[in-house]
Amino acid sequence: MADVLQNSFPVSAKVGAGIINNVHTDVAVLGFSNCVVAIVTQLVSVGSIIKAVGTSAAASTQDAFYDAQLAVDQLSTSADIPVEVKFVLGSSSATAASSLYQVLATHIYQHRREKDPLDSRPLIIGIGLRLPREYKLSQLDDDAGQPDLGEFLVTMHAIAGLVDECYAQ
Repeated sequence: MADVLQNSFPVSAKVGAGIINNVHTDVAVLGFSNCVVAIVTQLVSVGSIIKAVGTSAAASTQDAFYDAQLAVDQLSTSADIPVEVKFVLGSSSATAASSLYQVLATHIYQHRREKDPLDSRPLIIGIGLRLPREYKLSQLDDDAGQPDLGEFLVTMHAIAGLVDECYAQ
């Protein structure tokens, strides 16, 4: 990561940048009391805004008999935290790009919950990534072929690490 700037009033905020797959990537993470907002862009703008919420955590924390230590134990032993992902702005149509954005939002949310199991705030993430052309084609197009996801997985882990470094508590 290049530089991380931090501001803690009135909302904790951290911004940073890094090079991911030879592409400059900017990240900003804002920690509000009721949600975490992350902006990840390789395009100097965002194309989609996605909300990711832990499904089981949202229901269980409202229970009067909620046992925080039990939740920590369950989340720390679980590799996959159930996440509901919803496009707030942008297209959720059946494209490879929208599917990859949903996977990225889920991965960042799960990664954040693994680091801090008691933080069940929703994640609002704005994403604008420079994707190869084959990711942008509709999945309904039979001639499009299937893009190689190996490179995107590397990118996804690098972006999650960059967001983690900027994670505002």
